[in-house]
Parts: sequence; C-alpha cells; structure tokens
Amino acid sequence: MTITRTTVARAVPAAAALLVLGPAVAAACPICFGLETGSDEARSLNWAVFTLLGVTGGVLSGFVGFIFHLLKRSRQALGNDASFDAAARRGEPGGES
Repeated sequence: MTITRTTVARAVPAAAALLVLGPAVAAACPICFGLETGSDEARSLNWAVFTLLGVTGGVLSGFVGFIFHLLKRSRQALGNDASFDAAARRGEPGGES
C-alpha cells in the first residue's frame, strides 16, 4: 500500500477530529482527572503510570539486548568475530564493553 497525498489529506483531519471530540476523561493525569494532589487516588494513579513506564522500558531493553545478541552471533557465524572483539577493546559501538 502506498501513501498518497489524498490519504494523508484524509487522515490528518480525521485524527484532529478524534483529538478534539475525544472524551475529557481521556486526560488521565491526576490534576486533569480532577483529583487532589496528595490524595490516595492521585498517588496510586502516579504509581500506575510509573509501573507501566517501567514495564515498557524493561521490555524494550530486552528487545535491544536481544538484537545485540543476534548481531554478535551473526558476526561469529560469519567469521567476523575478531573485528567485533577489536571494536570492544577500543570501546567503539558495535563491540561489547
């Protein structure tokens, strides 16, 4: 599927309409949600957001680590592991530190 100007011209106003006409409850920060700053609900909402950020960061870090693992294994399989180790000794990106 190719993206043309007409596709973009239709998608942008549709996305803007969704943002403008979306429910006000979608503003989920404690202040916008109508909670007091020090209330239990506000603290629990903050912890929920930080937990979700932590889980997302952990999963993305796992993907990045797996990609580097695959990179190292592919270089070893191709016989280029000496250049990979040399880059690591020099502290360049692409080598393990």
